[in-house]
Amino acid sequence: MKRPGWIVTLLVPLAAFVAAAHGGTVPAQAPRDLGPVVARLVDATTTDAESQALAFRALIGLGRPAVPYVVSHLGDGRRLPERSIWIRAPTGRADTQYHPWFVHDGLLAVLKEITGYSRAPLTGHLLPSQRERSVRKWVRYCEERYPAQAKVCSSGVAVAPTHAGVRGETIVRRED
Repeated sequence: MKRPGWIVTLLVPLAAFVAAAHGGTVPAQAPRDLGPVVARLVDATTTDAESQALAFRALIGLGRPAVPYVVSHLGDGRRLPERSIWIRAPTGRADTQYHPWFVHDGLLAVLKEITGYSRAPLTGHLLPSQRERSVRKWVRYCEERYPAQAKVCSSGVAVAPTHAGVRGETIVRRED
């Protein structure tokens, strides 16, 4: 039996070439509609600590095709049951711990893990203006990188001046 090492040797440079040819953008269509999946996982982050951990792990596991759907949930001001997320790192990197207070903060950590980019401080201590600014930055990033899904990027995001008695808390607008 021959070793398939030569195939890997050819495919890795080919994959790098294809990625460079796309100019760092993502192909227009994801293989399936991840909207309902991401919505269920985001809702699961608020039930209990165990569900929260599993949901954040699953969101990260969806990878880059899920970015527009995750961005559409930014601004969700619901509190998380556990203010700690541990991300088990692939080999060669230390595990990472985030301290989100709200769903929005947890989704920022998910986006950082998926994309490698951070558009805001990753703590639960953000001011309402910082949350709003981070949402705008992520929506702009999403619309540039996923032009075919630009409407998805901003579909659920809304910022309200007052909500549940907390000044400047962000909320999610849904058109269900």
